[in-house]
Amino acid sequence: MTSPYSIYSANMVIIAEKILQRIETAPSDTFTIVPAFTAYGDQDRLPSTPAVCVEPGDKDRTLEGVPNMTLNEFTIFVMVYHNKVQDNQLTRRECDMLAYEIEAYLHEDLQLTLGDPAAPALIHGFVRSNESGYSFKNGTLYRSARLTFYGKNKTSLADS
Repeated sequence: MTSPYSIYSANMVIIAEKILQRIETAPSDTFTIVPAFTAYGDQDRLPSTPAVCVEPGDKDRTLEGVPNMTLNEFTIFVMVYHNKVQDNQLTRRECDMLAYEIEAYLHEDLQLTLGDPAAPALIHGFVRSNESGYSFKNGTLYRSARLTFYGKNKTSLADS
């Protein structure tokens, strides 16, 4: 008998890549400020901004339900960096706006189906927090925002 949860993966890489793919394949009118650079994992050097980096965080797994069934909880960070030669207030606003628009866009696909309802990656996922701040990378100060994405699914230990 096939488990209804056999469509899911407990692999953090797959979930993070789906978030990155969703951002990279967004229609051109989705974001007011279009990311000039995207990457899997946070980067030491950014070739251009605004930049978006999807950084895997934690995966917690607990036994739940029938024998060998587990609940997988993922925390993935979406980092937004911006450093444009312009008024600091405008750069800050553009960074915060892009972070908000990414948050809203991720909320349009809570299961990370990427357009295929038969292949969800999560039971559900959403942005838990959106933090605005600064980051210092390779001698350069960037306006930044960090989105904390939380998602969960279930898998069997036998299928993992």
